[in-house]
Amino acid sequence: MWHGTITRLSFDNTKSWKSQEYIDAAAGGESSDRIRLSYHRRVNVPKRIVVFVFLLSLAVSTAAQEGESEEPQTYKEKHEQLQKKVKKPIEYPWFVGGAVGFAFGSETSYAEFSPVFGYRISQKFQLGASLTFRYRKDKRFNPDLSTTDFGGSIMGRYFVFDPIFLQAEVERLNWEYVARTEEGFTTVDSTYTGLYAGFGFVQQAGKRSAMYMSFLWDFTYDRDEPSPNTHPWLIRIGYGFTF
Repeated sequence: MWHGTITRLSFDNTKSWKSQEYIDAAAGGESSDRIRLSYHRRVNVPKRIVVFVFLLSLAVSTAAQEGESEEPQTYKEKHEQLQKKVKKPIEYPWFVGGAVGFAFGSETSYAEFSPVFGYRISQKFQLGASLTFRYRKDKRFNPDLSTTDFGGSIMGRYFVFDPIFLQAEVERLNWEYVARTEEGFTTVDSTYTGLYAGFGFVQQAGKRSAMYMSFLWDFTYDRDEPSPNTHPWLIRIGYGFTF
């Protein structure tokens, strides 16, 4: 009766190995608790494999050294490398996009169209312009009242780091609002100049398309005066393409 077998491998040289097996014996007359069986087996390693492994190791080592040598070693080299990256020609400098919104209900209706056109001056800076058209209709008045807004703006974006940018914008808007008079409710024409600033981010949707979201603050907003913006803070979401 045997309890088990333990196998140990040991190398005699680079071309052969030796296996020794230790077999536990049951108590039955054997003078030793384990009987050792050993045998040798030669394994021939072709010389071509050894040469191939040596050449492969040499090639990997040389490639690693070349990659390290291409890294900038001094501040001047790092600065020049950064300048080359910044001055790299922009493949698609023009961009177009904007937002479209609408809502229809039993009492009020709303529609907006705001296209954006712009040019990427550098990897960091963008300059653009936008148009705005809004239409509102309110059936809660008798007769129904409708207002129309239209205007444009100029904006600039500076990318602090991709995809976060800072934005400043000036908007000039001709707009209408509802006011109470002695004769009832009517619409009043007015103009509004908005000074906006804030930040935003861009999310790539493809090689030449992206979605953006911006959070702006209206520095000319006055809660005691009529304004086309219901709050001093603005959230804008749009989509754009480059060409």
